[in-house]
This record gives sequence, structure tokens and C-alpha cells, in this order.
Amino acid sequence: IPPLVVVMPFGNVIANRNRFDSLSWANIFREELMPDAESKYNIASNREQRAIGGISRGGFWAYQIAFTYPDLFSAVGGHSAFFDLYQAEPQDNPLQLALTQANIDSMRLWLDRGEDDFAAEGLELMAERLSERDLEYTYNVYPIGEHNNTYWAQHISEYIGFYVADWLDEIQPEPIASTANIFATNTPIAQLPIAATQAPPQSNGLSVFFPAVAFPSLETTITQQTLQSVADGQLDSRLLLDEETAAAIQTVDITLHPDTRIISDETLRDTLWRNRDWYTLLPITALRTDYRLLFMDDIPVVDQLDNYPLAIESANPNFEPLRLTRITASGVTAPTRRTLTAFDNRDLEWATSGIASYVMSSDFFHMSNEISAAEQCPALTGDLLGGSSSMCTRPAYLDLFTLLDTDIIELTGNHNNDYGYDAYRNTLSFYRENGIAIVGGGDNLAEAREPLILNYNSNSIGWLACNMPGPYYALANEDPNNLGGVRPGAAACGGGWLETAISALSQQVDIVIVSVQYNEVEDYRPAPSQQFDFRRFADLGADIVLGTSAHKPQTYEFYNDSFIHYGMGNLYFDQPFWGNIRFFMNTFYIYDGQLQAVEIFPGIIDDLGRPRLMTPEERVNFLFFMFREQNRF
Repeated sequence: IPPLVVVMPFGNVIANRNRFDSLSWANIFREELMPDAESKYNIASNREQRAIGGISRGGFWAYQIAFTYPDLFSAVGGHSAFFDLYQAEPQDNPLQLALTQANIDSMRLWLDRGEDDFAAEGLELMAERLSERDLEYTYNVYPIGEHNNTYWAQHISEYIGFYVADWLDEIQPEPIASTANIFATNTPIAQLPIAATQAPPQSNGLSVFFPAVAFPSLETTITQQTLQSVADGQLDSRLLLDEETAAAIQTVDITLHPDTRIISDETLRDTLWRNRDWYTLLPITALRTDYRLLFMDDIPVVDQLDNYPLAIESANPNFEPLRLTRITASGVTAPTRRTLTAFDNRDLEWATSGIASYVMSSDFFHMSNEISAAEQCPALTGDLLGGSSSMCTRPAYLDLFTLLDTDIIELTGNHNNDYGYDAYRNTLSFYRENGIAIVGGGDNLAEAREPLILNYNSNSIGWLACNMPGPYYALANEDPNNLGGVRPGAAACGGGWLETAISALSQQVDIVIVSVQYNEVEDYRPAPSQQFDFRRFADLGADIVLGTSAHKPQTYEFYNDSFIHYGMGNLYFDQPFWGNIRFFMNTFYIYDGQLQAVEIFPGIIDDLGRPRLMTPEERVNFLFFMFREQNRF
């Protein structure tokens, strides 16, 4: 292909909101983005060498912008483009513009989708209208494909071939192999071939059956040897299967032992909860949050599918890795006081070595850092906002977060402003410079309240975070008349904004996470007020509610359709008590827009500065204490 410059504006969640006024996306594109790109790069600034395209809602915007300003583009592509008669007024809706807008007949037009794409209805309607207008276009319907990254990734070469088709002769002295010869049809939809000739051959996918237990089980891992014996047809007396899964396993050339315990689908959950030494195998879409995923030999199954005995090539796959998003959340981080000394005596490689491989395998790793970096740290000199209890870390130890490949820093902690607002802002700059997203805090109140939106592998996750107890100087403030004046800091939970924000966010994304710096409770169980507030957030639309201030790990709750963990405990902090060096990390498995499963990492802090996975014996003791004695499961 010829040399290209591809400009991809990051729309985030606002790209799903309509703007058709003077600040419309079309005007921003035409008046700001395009001139800016053409001034910075050696881009031809003429219509003949400019194209526009998009996926899903991006396909809507590509057609809306191209049809609104047909003098700007020679080609427009809509890949699983989302069209609807009622998503915009007629004068702005590309479905209407296809019938009425002048001068769009000279553009090359492309539409495509997979057979099982939920956007099919709008694409069919657009193709009908282009045919009614007698416009030349290409509409490819591929025999396999849904509305997801897997489908789009398979057709990147065709998309690029379409966009560059008219530019090839200008660059190449001789014709090159390309797909340019396939782009010229206005065949009515009824006559379009369903199997387009350029569709790549489809290979089998994976059927994966994940090991899981009742959530209160004391098991966290299973051996590869155990699972291999099941795959080889040997009997495991601890294995319990539901009828649907047992049938599915035997369709992928695995013959289960005839004495394998099999029960009805609807009784599986209760039977596992009564027999907590048993385990089951389930496809990812059959998992649920009151089950718990097991590791295989202390490593997540999804990180070793090549060696997993129950991941089988299948013509009817049940698992697609590109539809899964994993988020690992952790509790209190405050590398200060004696933890600073531990870092001084060792190094950060030592401090991260016990958890790095686990957290870095997740798609997103979250840490709640409660302190900022200050040059004079740990000296308690000057007018410190936190007084004699002020906490800080050294600037060099911010590398802790980059070594762990941290993706999200929560800023709801009550010590972030102890060493002044400049230390806070400098630490904030470090996060930004290293591509670490923030939630629950910021330069100002609006930024502190801004939801973090994660779009990954076709899943959308919105995250809100806030501080319940203060103190006042730790909280972002925009009113100069308030105590302490205007300042950066954490978002306070009060004021009614959070309730509105949760409800609104739940309408925009698949999964809503709310994490809270609550009043500290020196107990493994939540205070009644904590339970009331966390349940209230769930009732408002939060799918996951997490406590990030507890220095001791706290209990779990399955509340209606929400998953609540009242406190995960310390991850990096210098409290060498039995409960305060033991912690949980939770990894959430979000698949096809649903929270399907939770995996726990029971950890312990060595020598005040090195969190690690517990040994098997430590795990059994810890989980018995937490699940049986404290959670009373």
C-alpha cells in the first residue's frame, strides 16, 4: 500500500453523544482536527487523497461527517456501522442524508458486517437507501462475525484495501496485488453474496471449561495433573458437573469417566455451596460471582491456555479471548514510614517481585495510593497539613507504580495532601507522564468527580471513586470561601453528585465500579453504616462496590446482582499485625459486557515491604478465618 497517515481521534464515552450544533463533531473535525493534522504531517490536503471511516458508532460518525461535507472525502467506510432512524433528527441523520444530500454520488462507499452483528438492521436500511438513490456502493456480509474486535480484526486488510484503492496507481509504477478490483457494486441487497470472495478462511476457536468452586471454598488452585486426568477420562471424586456442561465437554472429544458426578443445571450452585471441597468446570458464560475461579498451579488459567488440558480447539467455540477484560483491584498503598526503610534496605525490584507477574498479566491493574511524593520526605518539617501524622514517599519510589505496570491510580486517600498541594500536583504529573489513569481525585473538583471510562475488548467499564471521611484538606474544593480555599484533592462522597453520577453512568457502560475511602474500621466486618452505604451504591446501579481504606481485609457480600467487597486490606503499608499484613486482591472477569467471575489473590506482606501470594497453608488458615469465622458463609 502507499504511505499513509492514519489519524484516530479518541472520543471516549462522549463519542456516543450527539452534537450537531456549532460544536458538532463534524465541525471540530473539519475546523480543528483535520487542519491540525495537515499542518503537522506531510498529508495531502485535497479531497481525492482523503478518506474517512469508522467502526460501530464510529461508522455512524464517518457517514454523518462525510455526507454533511461531501467535498472533504473521496471515500467513506462503515464497519458494523450503527445506524438508526431515531438516533438523530432527519437533517443530521446519515440515513436521511443518503436520500437527500447533494454531491455524495462521487464518493466511494463501503459497508460491512458479520452474519450475527446486532447492527444489521440499520446497515440493511442504509444499503436500501443507497440503492434507492442509485448510488454505487459495496456492502459485504461475511458468513461469520459478530459486533466485536475479533470480527473487525479479521478484515483489516480489506478495509485498508478499500481506502487506498484509488491511490495505488499514483504511487506504484506497476499494479500490485490488492483488493481494489472488488469495490464497485450497487447490487441490491437480495442479490448480494453472503460469502464474499475476499473473506479469509475461518479456523476453529477454543472451547474452554474453567475450574471453579463455591466462593467460600478454601481452595484457590488446582493442579494441571488433576485436570489432565479428567481430560484423560479418569474419575475425580471431587468433580461435580451440571448436565449442560457435561454434554458440552463430550462434544469436544473428551470422554468423561462414566461415574463422574453429574446433576441438573439448576442445583449446581447450592450443591457446591454445601460441598465446599468439590469443584466444577464451566464455560465462561456460565460462571457467576458466587462461584470463584481457581488458578491452575497458582497461575490464572487464561494466562496458560496452551497448557490447559480443558482448552480444546472446536468448531463451536465457547471462549474468545478478545471478548474478555480482566481488572485487578487492590487495597491500601502507602509506601511510607517503615516501608520506606524497607525499600531503602532492599530495592523496588524486591518490593514488586512477589506480585508483579500476577498484576501485570491483568488488562488493568488498580492501586489506591494514599500519599504523594515530596523531596523532603520523610522529614516532618514545615507547615504540614497532616501535622505530626503526615505521610509521604520519596519521588524515586514512585517507580513502584511503573515497575508494576499500574494502569489506574485511585486518589481517594486521606494523606495525599499532607505535604502540600505542590507535592500532590507533582505526583499527579508523574502519573500523567507515565500514562497512568486516575480516578477519585485530581487538580480540581470536576476532575476528581470525573468517571474513568475503560473500553477494552468490546467491554465498557465506568469507574467512580470518592472519599467519605475527609479530612477537609484532603478533599478537592472549588469554593474560595470554604475552609482551606481552592485546592486539588479527592472527591468527597457527599453532596448528592455521586448518586446522580452512578445512575447516569450505569446507562452508558456495561459495568460500573464504585470504590470508596470509607471511615476506617479496625474490624474484619463492615460497620452498619458502611454496609448501608455500599448497598445503597449498588442499588443505584454499581455492579461492583469496593472499600479501599480498610487496613484489615474485610468480608464479601453478594447483594442482589452486585458484588461488594468491604475492604481488601493493605497492599503496601507498615502495620506488622496479623490482620494488617494479610490482604486480598480481586480480579474481575468481564466478558461480553457481563461481570462473569471473580478470582481472588490471597496475599501477605513480608518484611513490611514485599507483598506476595500466600503459601498453601497460609491460604487455608486465612480463608477459614475470613470466610467461615468472619463472613459466616
